[in-house]
Amino acid sequence: MAAEKSTLYRLVELLPERDLATVEHVMRGLLALDGDPSLKALADVPEDDEPITEEDILAEAEADADIAAGRVYSHEEAKRILLGEE
Repeated sequence: MAAEKSTLYRLVELLPERDLATVEHVMRGLLALDGDPSLKALADVPEDDEPITEEDILAEAEADADIAAGRVYSHEEAKRILLGEE
């Protein structure tokens, strides 16, 4: 089913303001994929098909607990610490 631009215009007009930034982001991404062979190649990479292990599940739970407890650093904080700028 091919969408017509007029239909897309009408749909955009119906969207709430809070969703417009997301739609713009998606549309810009589509334009980038169309013109950038590197981005298109990345988009065409198949999903990881390795099975999830018990170790993966435990690691994810540990990470979630660290996030919930505030035991995380932002990228900028980690960079300052690692570079000795504290």
